Order: sequence, then C-alpha cells, then structure tokens
Amino acid sequence: MQERKKIAIVLQNLGGPRTLQAVEPFLFNLFMDEDIIKLPFKGKSRWFLSRLISSLRSIPVRKKYAEIGGGSPLNCWTILQACLLQKWLQEHHPDHDFKVEIAMRYWHPMTEQVLRKMLPEKYDEVILLPLYPQFSFTTSGSGFREWERQIQQLESKPSWKTHLIKSYHLNPSYLEVLNLRILEGLSRFPESVRDQVHIVFSAHGTPVSEREAGDPYSFQIKETVEAVMKRHPGHHTWWQMYQSKVGPAKWLEPNADTFIPLLQSYGVEYLLVVPVAFVSDHIETVHEIGIEFAELAHECGLKQFEFTSGINDDPLFINALGTEVLKITRASEGPN
Repeated sequence: MQERKKIAIVLQNLGGPRTLQAVEPFLFNLFMDEDIIKLPFKGKSRWFLSRLISSLRSIPVRKKYAEIGGGSPLNCWTILQACLLQKWLQEHHPDHDFKVEIAMRYWHPMTEQVLRKMLPEKYDEVILLPLYPQFSFTTSGSGFREWERQIQQLESKPSWKTHLIKSYHLNPSYLEVLNLRILEGLSRFPESVRDQVHIVFSAHGTPVSEREAGDPYSFQIKETVEAVMKRHPGHHTWWQMYQSKVGPAKWLEPNADTFIPLLQSYGVEYLLVVPVAFVSDHIETVHEIGIEFAELAHECGLKQFEFTSGINDDPLFINALGTEVLKITRASEGPN
C-alpha cells in the first residue's frame, strides 16, 4: 500500500489592507520589496524613502479603498479559495493528507508567519502555488524568493521537499472560466449591438526593463489571451492593454489611460474589459477598472462600458488549481 503523504499547498498572493488604517503599512511593505519597486537606495536610505512614499501615497489610495468598502476584498477571496481547494483535493486524491495555507507577500498572514506555523507539522512535501497564472519576476518570483529568504533565516531547516508551480496560464479550466466571464459580460449589452462590442484584456503592467531581462510575463499574457479567444464562440474584435503604471520608468504598453481614448477615436462605442491576470477581485479590478476606467470611458463618449468580475471562487478555477497540484504530486510519486 502506498504511503500516505502529508502535503501542504501554500497559496501565495499579494495581500491587501483589510482596513483603512492598514493602507500605509501595506504600501510600505510593497515599496520595501526590491523585486517589484526599483529604487536607487538600499538599507536605511531605502527604509526612509519607502516610509515617505507610502505616507504620501496612502492618502489617495486610502480614499480609493474607502470607495470600495474600506478594505481589500482580496483577502476574503483568497481564504475562500484555500478552503475550496483543500476540499477539492481531499475529494480527488483521498490517499494523501492535504492542508492548504495562505502566504501573503505584503500583508498578513505573511510568509514568515505561515512558515513558522507550518514547521511543527512535519510535512513530507510543500507546494508553492502563486495565485498569478502568468509568471513574473515581480509577482510569483518575488514570492518564491521571499519563501527562500525566510527558510534561510531558520535555525533548523525543514526536511520537506519543496515544489514550485511557476505558471498555469494555459490550464484548460482557467481558460474556460475566462471565456465564460466574457460571455456573461457580453450578455449585459443589448443583443442588437452585441456583435459591435470590442473586448479588451487588461493586465497589470510591469517595467519594460523586466521583459528585457527575460521576464516571460508579457508573452504568457499574450498566449493566454490568444488561447481564450480561440475558444470564444463569437467573432469579436479584441485588444490587449496594461494598467496600474507607477513611477517614471517605461512600462509595458499600451497603457489603459491612453488606450481607451484611442479606441474611442477609432469609432469604438461598446467596450468590455476583461481582467486577465487577476484571479481575485481587488482594488485594481473593483476600483481601477470598475470606477476609474468606467469614468474615463464615459468622458470619452463610449455608449456602454462593462467589465467582467474576477474569477474568484468559480469551481472551474478551483479545478484549475487542483489539477496543477495533482500534476506535481503524481510526478513525485513516479510510475505505479
């Protein structure tokens, strides 16, 4: 009889402030990450500069969080995803003991907290599963490196074997749930104009320097979008853009701030925005797309603007996560 393994799956995510008071310390943690925010200072100089920037930026960011309920919805979605994934794994692979944990990069529960909680459990294997379908040095890569940093700081190193799921941007269930979100979004347009709707896939931007350094993120976004549209039953014109640009560095383009007005100048009247790299609703979907982009579209004179929700707790997405985990566990088990 095969040995019953004890396996932990660690869902890695960005995290978000649960209250308005948490906005500034959350931003400070974000700006302190050298993997995502490139600053020309290190040590105490970076600490003071990050403290200053987070203090200044917390004022407008806090206002945005206030407009969407006073905190980030991402945390609740991640907790729900963890619960559903654990249930899915127990149902589909009862031969192993699975425990799904959550490690946020910039807010609680943070990697160090989760790691120390896991140590007494003596897991056989640990699988790091980022909630970013496409790999980027600035997201999944940052989470992996933080995990390794915290491991190295332990006095007694764990004996478990660690696996990394780097990306799953072409997972069939992930592609299908995006397609279903598009169909739901299109249903909100009058049937008489539905074939005139332009679909715009929006992803969080990254500095161009990351792509030049070998980051596959933008290429995997393109692969995801093309794979989704191959499944799409309609014949809609589609585009791809980036959002959330920060700082003076050159970022991936086209940027939403200029691209939406450009589409209107081309004669586009009906627009459906699809967040393609965000799996959970948070400030960049609920506020940036749902409020800021909607206002921009209205100002530009578009007749109707809609956006799709995050894929959140959709069973197809949980299936996507579960199948990625089982690929790892079955590979580690070897041939029967």
